[in-house]
Amino acid sequence: RSLKSAISCAREGLFSKACQILTSKGIAPNTNETFERLKAKHPFSNPPSMPVGNIDTKPAQLRPDFNLLAVLQSFKKATACGPSGMRIQHFLDVASVPLPVSIISLLREVLNILLAGKAPEEIAPLLAGGSLTALLKVKATGWDVRPIAVGEVIRRLASKCAYNMVKEKASDFFFRPISVWCGLS
Repeated sequence: RSLKSAISCAREGLFSKACQILTSKGIAPNTNETFERLKAKHPFSNPPSMPVGNIDTKPAQLRPDFNLLAVLQSFKKATACGPSGMRIQHFLDVASVPLPVSIISLLREVLNILLAGKAPEEIAPLLAGGSLTALLKVKATGWDVRPIAVGEVIRRLASKCAYNMVKEKASDFFFRPISVWCGLS
């Protein structure tokens, strides 16, 4: 089965994914022991509390000249989908279809709602959650699990857009030139 999957990926040009399939130890068994090992790696904690009062920051917003299509295209080919099953490729496919209203402009509106923090609170668990897979990790002392979480695509897209909007300013701030003087004797 994994050989067929690897060949299929290689035919689509997904060589890294084909190699991952061939070297994978597989998925951990669906047992209570696996579940307990996952819980041990990620213990429960209370969700963070929202700040109370007025926040004086202006929400990030995607301007009309922001190249959203380029951000969509920057995701790796065959990027995994989250719990909804939506993939980046779905947006790219629809973006190439002539429609009365551009999917890019509609998507920009949705992303601006998310970036402004104005999405309905009820959808937060859907957007902030992810699907968790326990990969099998074989060790000399036995086996363990390697948790892999895949978040919802629309949240990942919003995050990538926000990053792209601030990366130059952040780079200037964190990596500005620093002079260091050394004395030699």
